[in-house]
Amino acid sequence: MPKTPLTHHLVALWFADIAGYSDRAAEDERSALQLIEILQSLSRDTVRGYEGRVVKFMGDAVLAEFPSTELAVRAAAALSEQYAKESAGTGRAHNLRVGVHVADVAVGSDGDLYGDGVNAAARVQEAAEPGQVVLSEDVWRQLRGRTEFQFESLGDRSLKGVGPIGLYLVALKEPATRRQPSSTGSNTAQPAEERKAGIRSIAVLPFTDLSAQHDQEYFSDGVAEEILNALTKVAGLRVPARTSCFAFRGTSMDAREIGKRLGVETLLEGSIRKAGNRLRIIVQLVDARNGYHLWSERFDREIEDIFAIQDEIARRVLAALGLSLTEREERRFLKRSTANVEAYEFYLRGRKLFQTWTRQNMEFARQMFLRAVAIDPDFASAWAGLANTYVDLYRWGRNSRDLEEGQRTSAHALKLDPNLAEAHVAIGQALAIQRQFQDAAAEFERAIELDRTLFDAYYFYARSSFETGDLEKAVQLFEKAHRSRPEDYQAMALRALALHELGRADEMREADQQAVDLINKYLELNPNEARAYSLGASPLARLGEREHSRQWSEQAMALAPNDPVVLYNAACNLAQLGEHDRALDGLERSIEAGVSVGDWIKHDPDFENLRDHPRFQAIVKRITPS
Repeated sequence: MPKTPLTHHLVALWFADIAGYSDRAAEDERSALQLIEILQSLSRDTVRGYEGRVVKFMGDAVLAEFPSTELAVRAAAALSEQYAKESAGTGRAHNLRVGVHVADVAVGSDGDLYGDGVNAAARVQEAAEPGQVVLSEDVWRQLRGRTEFQFESLGDRSLKGVGPIGLYLVALKEPATRRQPSSTGSNTAQPAEERKAGIRSIAVLPFTDLSAQHDQEYFSDGVAEEILNALTKVAGLRVPARTSCFAFRGTSMDAREIGKRLGVETLLEGSIRKAGNRLRIIVQLVDARNGYHLWSERFDREIEDIFAIQDEIARRVLAALGLSLTEREERRFLKRSTANVEAYEFYLRGRKLFQTWTRQNMEFARQMFLRAVAIDPDFASAWAGLANTYVDLYRWGRNSRDLEEGQRTSAHALKLDPNLAEAHVAIGQALAIQRQFQDAAAEFERAIELDRTLFDAYYFYARSSFETGDLEKAVQLFEKAHRSRPEDYQAMALRALALHELGRADEMREADQQAVDLINKYLELNPNEARAYSLGASPLARLGEREHSRQWSEQAMALAPNDPVVLYNAACNLAQLGEHDRALDGLERSIEAGVSVGDWIKHDPDFENLRDHPRFQAIVKRITPS
């Protein structure tokens, strides 16, 4: 090893050797030397053609590195194909065995590569049969959605000096030589900085859990979501919400198709292997316009470093996109409120449960947040998460103790961190439920002042404004919520509702159509989301698509027959369709299930045809405060 300090970088690399070379050399040394000459000549040309570098030749073998896994695999396939043809001129054709891996390597002053990753690539190559290009699992994961490749799992193999590793056989659907990049006019030939120019949108996909027991999805999701939330704080960078990005979990869809569906230019994807206190995180930034990798890196650290890793990844992404943080953004960028990893893990468990939004999981989330604050009583974000669970549990069951706890825990979160925007939103919701609308508005305003990108602050402030009858303000706030999260359908659907109540018919129809379009797009990724069907039924009815509206309402009921909010929205839909008795029955059921609509129902235009109905008036009197 050189004595000078080594630099490190993450690269795709492969080893290739000539199958049957030793036997051929024993038979005919001259023809065997021809095989090596052909390998070296073809390798130089092929590797260069795919933006790679030949690191070194070792007898009948070659080691090469590439800036992306795709380029490495294409080069390997092209070399394998060409070598079989060219070697036939020696009197007998030979095949190569190629192993492709992605690894963090050390680079010597002479350009040679060192490290476990190099050894792993050699072991993957040894597992290949003549004529095969074999990938490690890490390489396969980056390319599994590319339709140009065909993969065949070879299962897990225990490789010497490496241990168990998943291997995959790869083939191109058309001859590799036809796919070699040209020297001009191709995306692969463009300098990396040129390919990055002008990129201002990114989706953070769920990180894959590679832990031995596959029981760390909450942790992998949490890390990805922390990075996503940090990136949303950056002005000029559009980042789709978690619900949209995480809908692609486990998909084999091509990166370009994912980018098209999410409307982004880049994707951040990754994997996490957690074993005891050790973490291995591999991340890569992919250009969704062409599928090529812009940047990738591997982190092998102790779990105590997780906060620093998240921060480093987010900053590396920004650097790769040519963006920088303002002073205000720097203050809000990945601000952590605990240094205790155990508490943080319970917090991540709670957050994952909270996002499924069922009563049972909300209760489980509450327990996880309670564990987090028991371990670290000063963990403000966990107290805010706990407050949110209490508020939502109150919405389901209208238990006054849940409301009291929601207010207490959100106030405690603010005591620990007065600048925690999420805590201001939580206490704002609790105050709004108690009809303390002026105090609630102050909390929502403070949350917006602290974080102008926070969707929940605008959204719940808009709902509170609707309840008070300040419909103009509700329209404005729902619009701001929509701008902060353009793919969200809820804000637009409720904005249309407020416009309807204001009698602004043209704007209402436009908003209704936008809401339906957003819901259709959302349902393509989340076909079993009851709330989307439920909230979309009313805009469809107003647009005159009555049968379609009925279908969506029934679909929502089938998916969540006991959900109080779904029941309430179904009653709204039935009222619009003129089925008044069924609408009133459904409204009664939603109340029995625990719906908490407060003053909302007084301004809900879906019930305008029932406002004078004695039964409806009795219901309103019963569920709204005097």
